[in-house]
Amino acid sequence: MFKNLSLAVTLGLALSVSAAEKNPSGNRYKSIETLAKGLFYLENLYVDPNKVVYEDMVYEAMKGVVTQLDPHTVVMPRRAFKQLTIDTQGKFGGIGIIVSTENKRLIIVRPIEDTPAHKAGIKSGDEIIAIDGVKVEDMKGSQATEMMRGKPDTKINLTIKREKQKEPLEFTIIREIIKVKSVRSEFLGQGILYTRIASFQDNTADEMQGTLTKNKDKIKGIVLDLRDNPGGLLDQAVRITDMFVESGLIVSTVGRTKKDIEREFAHKRGTFSSFPIVTLINGGSASASEIVAGALQDHERSLVMGTTSFGKGSVQTLVSLPDSSGLKITVARYFTPKDRSIQAKGIAPDVYVSAAVDQKPRMKKESDLKGHIKGEDLSDMARDSGIQSEFSQWPYIFRNDRQLQVAYTYLRGWKRIKSKNDIDNKL
Repeated sequence: MFKNLSLAVTLGLALSVSAAEKNPSGNRYKSIETLAKGLFYLENLYVDPNKVVYEDMVYEAMKGVVTQLDPHTVVMPRRAFKQLTIDTQGKFGGIGIIVSTENKRLIIVRPIEDTPAHKAGIKSGDEIIAIDGVKVEDMKGSQATEMMRGKPDTKINLTIKREKQKEPLEFTIIREIIKVKSVRSEFLGQGILYTRIASFQDNTADEMQGTLTKNKDKIKGIVLDLRDNPGGLLDQAVRITDMFVESGLIVSTVGRTKKDIEREFAHKRGTFSSFPIVTLINGGSASASEIVAGALQDHERSLVMGTTSFGKGSVQTLVSLPDSSGLKITVARYFTPKDRSIQAKGIAPDVYVSAAVDQKPRMKKESDLKGHIKGEDLSDMARDSGIQSEFSQWPYIFRNDRQLQVAYTYLRGWKRIKSKNDIDNKL
């Protein structure tokens, strides 16, 4: 999870550097001089000069330092640093396709709607065999993606192999700015909205706010899918949690000392609190997604379902270096509202549901939400012929999703129990 470098952080770095310059440590500068001299001698005396490129040695020296730290503090070469910046912004120059590598073949998973690739007629299942005349066999997906990205208004030529077509197809496509949506939503039935957050980017909270506002009168329950969400920006995770929690602490981040604490709180204004939520997590849910799941769980605002999350309880800051490379530095640990650290532990679900179809859900906590249903009942209800007929109407990608089926079954049952309680209260 990343923390945007605010003015305060930037000023803090500047002040730290200024203080260091005013009070230099003799031993520290001698150590830097020793390193510089060592690199100088290697560059000028080593028998094979091709192996001692100065810039490479500097990177390797920094890598040697960070490997002694935690695995999330890393040196990032220019290309990797630029790519990470693009990923968190959620927009880039390209043609708008999602690709995967299957048996050394570059397959288009799907074109993103209303992008140049989609408009040009690119289809799911198409195989890319060349980009601008360069064959892509044995090419990694990341390499192909980099080749297809570029400045807007520039051309790219794709050679496509399509099923049932004898000859390859040629497409000339003009790149545009591609805005990647991190939030995808659709109603599953019974007023239950499925909402998938793929990652936490600059625009994620705005997308979520738009979805909730647009559908607020129709929503009877939400399945919030954070499975395989690797995290992203801290502020976006806080804003999304604030949409569902009326008051209280959302997350605490603790820096180098116990005095270096930042706390984020929920606000009642604009809260969507009229419907139940089931949050789905798994071992691929990390960092910012764990903040959301942990906060909703601690506030008893959502039932958390699935399998234990990844367990990344640290916050990173991105720092650019003079040559456009960068450092990703762990600057804090975070804690849930009930002061839980999930570092290397993860968020344990309230209801354990394996992705395997034949495994029954197992209840972890008995009373997180009023009117809860036992895990055994959920499993039996999900096999009911009536609800199975509802599953058959879902988009194909959801029909064999066991965890989603159980989450939907819970919300469907919760709605019935709430209706019965409302009637009982009137009698």
